Amino acid sequence: MINRIPVEHGVFQGVDEAEHYDRESRLWMRNVVEQFAAAAERWGVADGRVLDVGSGSGLVTIRLAAMLPGAQITGLELCPPVLERARQNAADSGVDGRVEFEMGSAEEMPFADDTFDMVVCLSTLHLLDNPVNMLDEVQRVLKPGGRFYIRDYRRTWLGALSGHIKACYTPSEASDLLKRSGLWYWKVKGGLFWLRMMSID
Repeated sequence: MINRIPVEHGVFQGVDEAEHYDRESRLWMRNVVEQFAAAAERWGVADGRVLDVGSGSGLVTIRLAAMLPGAQITGLELCPPVLERARQNAADSGVDGRVEFEMGSAEEMPFADDTFDMVVCLSTLHLLDNPVNMLDEVQRVLKPGGRFYIRDYRRTWLGALSGHIKACYTPSEASDLLKRSGLWYWKVKGGLFWLRMMSID
């Protein structure tokens, strides 16, 4: 049984909120992206096509492009103001030739089957009304043998004052979501604050 409390607004509503998220995200995202890049290297997909689901202001997408110079990175984002900020960030970063951003829902991705070598997702799963739909879409857009790495907050008592933490999943709940999805060969790892759902090495 899942006891999470859904967030009231999963999508940013305006430019000010998007700008605030962009500033705050830069403070803690670097380490997470390094983990994504290390997994890409380990899985042999560092020169392939990578999809960043729920790419926000593009910080993960852009940083991945810098760390994986042989890869083509696509960000998928639903909120227009955040998408525009991502495109501007990419232009300012100098990696915009290897980065692109598409507007669309994580639960109904605007990509053909078997498109990507790797799918990453940071702090988006808990925002979705139907997360299993996203997991099914990840399987659909991955090439045969492709890998995924989803990272989100973990719901614990430490997040009692945070609406986002209350909306997140425990490791057992995340496992249940994966069991209900079409994704193959996965594992769930729970830390003190984070939850990782990923392909088995």
